Amino acid sequence: MRKNLVVGILRETNDRESRAPLTPSDVRWLVKRGITVEVEGSYQRIFSDQEYRRSGARVLGRFKKAEFLVGIKEPEPRNLNRNKIYMIFSHTCKGQFQNMELLSACLENKNTLVDYEKIVDLHGARIVFFGRFAGICGIIDSLYYLGKRLEWEGIKNPFLLLKPSYKYGTFKEVKLAMSKVDREIRKRGFNRSLSPFIIGISGHGNVSRGVQEILEILAPVEIHPKDMPQFIRHQKANKNKIYKIVFLREEKFRTKDRKGFYFEEYLSNPEGFESNMDNYLAYLNILIHTSYWDARYPRTVTKKMIRKLSKKQCFRLEFIGDIACDINGSIELTYKTTSVDNPTFTFNPKTNKYIDGYKSPGVTVLAIDNLPAELPRDASGEFSSLIRDYIYQIAAHGVTDITRHIAIPAEIRRAVIIQNGKLVKNFAYLKKHL
Repeated sequence: MRKNLVVGILRETNDRESRAPLTPSDVRWLVKRGITVEVEGSYQRIFSDQEYRRSGARVLGRFKKAEFLVGIKEPEPRNLNRNKIYMIFSHTCKGQFQNMELLSACLENKNTLVDYEKIVDLHGARIVFFGRFAGICGIIDSLYYLGKRLEWEGIKNPFLLLKPSYKYGTFKEVKLAMSKVDREIRKRGFNRSLSPFIIGISGHGNVSRGVQEILEILAPVEIHPKDMPQFIRHQKANKNKIYKIVFLREEKFRTKDRKGFYFEEYLSNPEGFESNMDNYLAYLNILIHTSYWDARYPRTVTKKMIRKLSKKQCFRLEFIGDIACDINGSIELTYKTTSVDNPTFTFNPKTNKYIDGYKSPGVTVLAIDNLPAELPRDASGEFSSLIRDYIYQIAAHGVTDITRHIAIPAEIRRAVIIQNGKLVKNFAYLKKHL
C-alpha cells in the first residue's frame, strides 16, 4: 500500500523572515486529507506554534518523520537533512555564486531540490510567486522614501502620509493609507516643480501587476511616452493627477544601430540591442523597475546614461525603486541590495559615488530584496494557496523520485533541479558553477 510522505515546515533562519510557506488553515486542509505535517517551532514566524497545533500539525524542535520539507528562503547548507525533498526558493538556477554551497550540499546529502522559481506554465510564466506582494510593498516603500527625499529638499508632497510597508499590519491598512494619499492629491495636488507627476514602470509580470494594483487607488492617467517634452509643457499646471507609463519592450530597447526593435531578433541576439530609456528617463519623477534580467540582455538604466541625462535642464528623475534587485544588473546603479534598516542609497552622477540614504544630491535607489516579508501574513496566505495542492499531490503519491512519476503535475516535475543527489538533465549546466 502506498504510504504518504510526511510534510515538514522549515524554520526560517533569516532574522528578517517571518513568512510561512503554508498557513495554519492550509495545514488543516492537508491533515483532513490524511497528510501528516510536522512544523519546526519558531518564535519569529508570523503564525504562532499554537496556531499550527490547533490546525493538527505536530510542532517540534526538530523533525522526526518529515521527508518532504517546505520553506521560503534558502536553509543553511550545514543544516540540511539527508535524503529529503526540499521545496524552497534556492536561488541557484542562474548559477548564483552565493548559493553554490547550498547546491553542493544538496548533492552531497542526496537530496531532491524543487525550486518555486521554476514552477512555470508552458509559456514560462511563473505559477508560484510572491511577486504581487513584492510589487505592492515595493511601490509603497518607494513612494514613502521619495516623499522623505522631497521633504529633505524642502518640497511638501502627499507621500508624507505614507509609512513603509512593514509598519502596516495588513494589506487592508495599506489600501486605506493610499486612499488618504489619493484624497490629498485631489485636494492639494503636487508642487509645481513636480508637475505633471509621472511614474514609469518597466515590466509586465506579477510584480508589475502588484505595483499597478496599488497605483489604481490613485486613479493614474496612463500616457504614451512619445513626445514627452510637449506633454510636460502642456500638463504643467495639472497638479491634481498622477500619470503612469508602463514601458513596452519596443520602448525600452533598440538595436545598437538605432533601427528599431525586433522581438525575434532580440531573443536570438540580445547583445545586438541597447537601452532606449535615455529617450524617456529624464522626464520621469520615479521609475519602478520590475523586469526579469540576466547577463545576456542589455541593461535598462546605466550609470553613463544617468551621468549624461543629469546634465540636461529637463532632468526630473529623483528615485528608482528597483524591485528586481539584480546587483549590477538591469539597473546598473544597484551595486548592493538594501534592507528595511537601511533601505536606500543615492548615486551622485557628478562624482560617480554612492552615499547611503536619501539626503544627498543625485538619484536615490531602493533595492530591498525581501519586500514581501514586509506584509508577511497576507503574503503567506496568497503563497500558501498557490502551493497547497502541489504539496498534497507530492505527499499523497508518496514518491521521492518526482521527475519520473507522471501522476505528479508536469510543472512540478520541470521544477526539480536535483533528484536524489543528481542534477537533472535540464539543470546539468550548473555543474560549471560548482
